[in-house]
Amino acid sequence: MILRVARLMFPAALTAVLIASAPLAMANDKTEALYAIHDWKTSVALGNRYLKQQALVATRDALGRLGREQSLGKAWKPGNLHFDAAEKAVVAPLLADVQREWTSRAWLPAEWERLAGESFSEAELDSLVAHLSSEVGRKQAKIIDHSVAFHVAGAYGMSGKLLQDYPGTEAEQKALTYTWDEEDREMRFSVDAIENVEGQRFALSPLGAKYQRTLIIKLTGVINAHLDQVAAGLPAKAAAGIAQAAPFVTNFRADAAR
Repeated sequence: MILRVARLMFPAALTAVLIASAPLAMANDKTEALYAIHDWKTSVALGNRYLKQQALVATRDALGRLGREQSLGKAWKPGNLHFDAAEKAVVAPLLADVQREWTSRAWLPAEWERLAGESFSEAELDSLVAHLSSEVGRKQAKIIDHSVAFHVAGAYGMSGKLLQDYPGTEAEQKALTYTWDEEDREMRFSVDAIENVEGQRFALSPLGAKYQRTLIIKLTGVINAHLDQVAAGLPAKAAAGIAQAAPFVTNFRADAAR
């Protein structure tokens, strides 16, 4: 079901993105070990796609206001050489902030440590690390990672926030789909194989169910809240950086006067 919905939401990809994990600095070694087992690359790729869209929306809105204020006319729009150059200059600092505030995942270890500390006892953490460090456990960790990404995608795709085929997000869209499909392949394992009986036991155990609920519900909420926070700051940043467009407006006026 997840794969079928994902293919409806995201077209086939041709390229990939390399997303670096943030360095760990946790007080609890067990929490840190548990964090290291997971890889939220698909949720991060979803955020990259959404935030690139929102950075472009904010930049194009700011440039549109500039055009109206300075009476630049209908030719001042995406596709115009000077508009596009101005857009590139204004959006670059926004994307640098996205890299630092979102893609780097520098914000996530502290949230993870808080969430794990509030949700699990030391004994539960011991059991979780022991199981999820095993081969079948790592597969189940990927299933959870993918489920979190699915719920993040649902929150933004099905709500209409994630705009299909938004111009300028092609690279992020391809990277997202590649990452999504790769993770889907990586999480597959046989539930019938005798060596995977521990995976079935964990999935059906109270601790396994609690872990899945905690991550799929609570962590999805944490990710979505941070994503919304980063996105909410982009319009003000685009407005503050609009001076970067000045030389391109000058060139636009010069061309229009010829």
